[in-house]
Amino acid sequence: MSNRLDCKLCGNINGNTTLEAREMMFGMRDTFLYIQCAECGALQINAVPQNLSKYYPENYYSFSNNLSVKKKLKIWKRGKLYSLRYKNYSFIEKLVGLLGGKCPIWMNNKYAHFTTSILDIGCGGGELLLEMQQAGFNNLTGIDPFIEKDIYYKNGLSIYKKSIYDLQGQFNFIMMHHSFEHMDNPLKVFQKLTELLPSGGHALIRIPVADSFAFRAYGANWVNLDAPRHFFLHTTNSMQNLANAVGLNVVDILYDSHQLQFFGSELYQQDISLIEFSTGKHANIFTASQMKKFQQTSEMLNANQNGDFACFYLKKP
Repeated sequence: MSNRLDCKLCGNINGNTTLEAREMMFGMRDTFLYIQCAECGALQINAVPQNLSKYYPENYYSFSNNLSVKKKLKIWKRGKLYSLRYKNYSFIEKLVGLLGGKCPIWMNNKYAHFTTSILDIGCGGGELLLEMQQAGFNNLTGIDPFIEKDIYYKNGLSIYKKSIYDLQGQFNFIMMHHSFEHMDNPLKVFQKLTELLPSGGHALIRIPVADSFAFRAYGANWVNLDAPRHFFLHTTNSMQNLANAVGLNVVDILYDSHQLQFFGSELYQQDISLIEFSTGKHANIFTASQMKKFQQTSEMLNANQNGDFACFYLKKP
C-alpha cells in the first residue's frame, strides 16, 4: 500500500484527506483506504486489492445471462418503452410501451439512433443491449472482461469477454453504464475512447459522483462508494479535466440518482449489508412513506444537479 496521498488524476499533493470504507454490498466488511483530492474533489482507492475477483462473486448483479420468462417479459416491456423516444406510435402502442415504466433520462435521440453503431463497455450479461435490440437498435456490440466467456444470444446479439484495450475499429456511440468507476486508469481509458470514436462521435459515461449531497451526508457509508469495486469516484471537475486532456468536449451532464443513495447508505450506517436487506432479513426497516420520501428527495437533488449519479455526454470534435 502506498503512503503517498497525491491525486492520481490531477497530481495535487496538498490538503488531500483519507477515509476508510468497508465492502458492504455482500457484507464482507473488509476495509479499504480512499484518498480524496482537495483540488479536483475525486475519491480514489489507495491500493487495488490483489484478490479483486473475491469482490465479484457469481451472484454479482450484472453477470447473469439467464433469460427466464420473467426476464424476457421485462426486456420486451423495456424495449417497447425505449422505442417511444424514437418512433411515432399510436395511442394504444404508447400505453403498451409505458408498461415498462419511465424511460431512462440518459436515452437521448440527439446522440444515437436505431442504425448507430453502439458499443457498451462493461455490459455484464448484456441485458440493456437486449432491451435496446427489442426497441429497434440493430448495430449493437457489448464487452465485459469479467464475464466467464463470450455470450452469443439466439437473436444475434454478441457479448465478448474483452476489455476496452482489446478493441479495434470505431463506434459512433460508446456507452459506459456504471463501469468507468471500476477501471484503474481513467486517463488511459479516455485516450482509448478517442481512438474508438470517429470525429463527431459521442460517448455516454454514467457514474456515481463524489460532488453530491449523498457523499457529503454519509461519507464512508455512502452506498455508491462501493468499496473496493469502485476505484475512482469522480466529480464534474475531474471529468472535465480528463476530457480536456484528450481533446473531448463535455456537451451535457444529466443526473439520474434514485432512492438507493439514501436507503442503502442508511443501511450501511446501521451495519446492514445490501445482501442482508435484499434477502428480507431487514425488509421492514423502512416504511413506505420513508421510501417515497427518499425517491422524492432524489428527484429534487437531480433537478438541482446534486444527485449522486450523473450522465456525462462527450463528443469528439
